Amino acid sequence: MPFYSETYHESTLYAPRSVGDPIALHWEEVPIADRRYRGAKRFPLGESKLPLHAPVSADALDSVAVYVVVRNGSVPDGVYYYDAESRELVSIGSKQAMSALVDAFPEKEFVSQADCLYVFVGMMERAVWRFREAAYRQVQMDVGSACANAMLFAKSRGERVFPVGAFVDDAVAVALGLGRTEIPLAAMAVFRENSAAGFNSLDEGMGEFAYSNRNEVLEPGTRYPARFLLQNRAECICDVGGCVKIRRVATKALPGEEFPLAPAKFPNEYFFREIWFLRPRSAALRPFAAMTMDLDDFSSILRWMEMGQINAFGAGLLKVWVVVFDAMFVYPGSYRYVPVRKSLYMQAGKLDVKKFVKCFSTPEQAQNTTFAVIFTADLNEACNLLGERAYRYLNLNAGFLAENLDMGARLLNKNARPLHFAYQESLKDLCGIPVGESILSTVVVGKDVSSH
Repeated sequence: MPFYSETYHESTLYAPRSVGDPIALHWEEVPIADRRYRGAKRFPLGESKLPLHAPVSADALDSVAVYVVVRNGSVPDGVYYYDAESRELVSIGSKQAMSALVDAFPEKEFVSQADCLYVFVGMMERAVWRFREAAYRQVQMDVGSACANAMLFAKSRGERVFPVGAFVDDAVAVALGLGRTEIPLAAMAVFRENSAAGFNSLDEGMGEFAYSNRNEVLEPGTRYPARFLLQNRAECICDVGGCVKIRRVATKALPGEEFPLAPAKFPNEYFFREIWFLRPRSAALRPFAAMTMDLDDFSSILRWMEMGQINAFGAGLLKVWVVVFDAMFVYPGSYRYVPVRKSLYMQAGKLDVKKFVKCFSTPEQAQNTTFAVIFTADLNEACNLLGERAYRYLNLNAGFLAENLDMGARLLNKNARPLHFAYQESLKDLCGIPVGESILSTVVVGKDVSSH
């Protein structure tokens, strides 16, 4: 019998005649929480605080809300809502709320010592009109992108940052006063560079651990109107005492011809300095120009996925495929990328570009793709190891890496864009992706016509 995550994922795959799900969502009947916090004390933020750019996956839907627990900072200790429009922290809770949030995490002592704890919340009602039943997994990727965005900017300031994916969802929701369509999906603990607690971290900053919720059982019956909100109940951690820490990172070579990547074109310091000066990405999805990508640019964009933490949430369960069409000195074809080994492993020979473009519902957005990165996972394998929550970890991780790709590409005057709707079976057949793997996300890389 498949895991609920497998059933949910299958229900979200694009079909031209049946986008969405027949279950009535009735969002017009769901009250939207008022996030203006009238009368609450506000603290303006300088340009050096919090991310400057919107995350890559969000499609301008504002589907991610950010809450911050601050200790020993420039504002009084407490719980804050981040108002992105005014760039202000809005005070919504003091020590009692801080304590309630800490109690929701398995590693209470570690979380309680963080100078900042970011909590990322998915706003379902913002995305459901565009993605219907796929809104949940898309918002998970949006949150993953927001995590990467915040992490890269924190690391550029010399801070130590650790993604945290295990917590009691309901406890966090109650502490923050969230509505029923607002779901806490991820958190990040941030420590100063000289912090002893950050130096002696849970997993040495490698993001190799995840917490299993295999002990949790899906309760029969639901008050939620959509399958994706039922999915959240399936993966919800209720008892942190029952969580088991899992470490699983595959570093071995793969079958297939090996292609070692070139070193990154610029040192890490360049990346962390220049991201402060990136222009906001254009909301318009312009077609790519035909071009041949330089080997150094190709390698650098892939290598810069590691600037954050390559296995941020998924304990190494996410698989990275690279489909190459036009990069210097790289044979066209489908490859598996093993970041730890800095190598690509060929899995299929030269692909038909026209067939690749037709795998997407908006083929014009994939025209002249130089290379594409496809994130996949064996959902049955992942859920057997981590329980239903594995699905959340994998989508968070896919969004996290998509953000790194986008920033790396823009630093080199290229463009990386996620394509949301694909004929996934056709794409798997074309690229030689095993039947047992599910496609979570596809990012195409090229250069916009206007910037050519």
